[in-house]
Amino acid sequence: MYKKTQVKFKTYKSDAAPFFFYIEIFPFDTSLYINPHSSSLIKAIEKNPIVPIPMRVDRVSNGIKSVLIRPKEVISFQITEDQFAVINPYQFLHSGIKNLIYFSEIRSLEQLFKSLQSKNVISWWEATRFLYGNLNRLEEDFSAFLRAYLHTIVRSYIEEDDLVSAAIQYCEILEDICKKRMEQNRISVDMDGEESAVKMYKEKDQTYYKKFKKVTEKQYHPELVDIEIFNYSTSNWPKNPVNKSGLEREEKKYIPLLFYDDLQECMLLNLQYLEENEKKVLNPSILIEDNIITIVESKNYNDDFKNKNSWWNDFNNIKPNLILNEMLQSPHKLKLA
Repeated sequence: MYKKTQVKFKTYKSDAAPFFFYIEIFPFDTSLYINPHSSSLIKAIEKNPIVPIPMRVDRVSNGIKSVLIRPKEVISFQITEDQFAVINPYQFLHSGIKNLIYFSEIRSLEQLFKSLQSKNVISWWEATRFLYGNLNRLEEDFSAFLRAYLHTIVRSYIEEDDLVSAAIQYCEILEDICKKRMEQNRISVDMDGEESAVKMYKEKDQTYYKKFKKVTEKQYHPELVDIEIFNYSTSNWPKNPVNKSGLEREEKKYIPLLFYDDLQECMLLNLQYLEENEKKVLNPSILIEDNIITIVESKNYNDDFKNKNSWWNDFNNIKPNLILNEMLQSPHKLKLA
């Protein structure tokens, strides 16, 4: 008998599939993908440091909605006495979603042996951009991750200091936050206006025999955690998330441990590379040149500027069909420190 060919990625109806992005410090490891049909795509994302986490290629490929984590406040950091560094939400998300679509195309070519369908990618984004999930802890932590990049690497670049030392500090901050969250083993859940804390994983002692000796080890099992999702597609996107009356609402689940476990693993690996001096750190200049990060004078860091850099809009100016059309074009070349 012939093995049945996989026609699409497996997804689960109960999965809210929340995702966001962090800023990587090294070029993407192209050795992870060896399919020659993906080589040009891999080169296009090799030096794009806005990395999706988790990598929800399943949702993009299948055209099924997911939940974008939305920081509640402008993400900024005062890097000098007279300057603020600010994350531009549109440019940041455009770059990250471009990466996600490229990754989805690569995975689809390698696992399904076919390209993405434009209609699915557009359906995914059109549904996703109107959703808000109550993910207070993740909103706070991802805001902290991005501020750490501004505080360490961008400030070091502006002040012409050592980027490697700044990169070490950046990775240590992220790794420490992830480690503390997992050690605490608590995540906040906001349902029906009531906030509570639940476990991210359960610990179980597993006993087995190894070399004829009885061994007991502790195993960790991720928990599915509730999330409340609101759909703003039938109303104007609000300036803040307070008023949710009259909105379509549904309850889903997600695995918060994945965020912290995956990101901690990435940061530990980065620190190893930095210690062994095996890779060169990506220079943040391209993020500034592409307006993903804006350097603004303190006197201009006012309410009008903050409103323009709010994460609270539907991002209808992000066009996935245009990103799909750009796939075969040459990428920007990011400088190396």
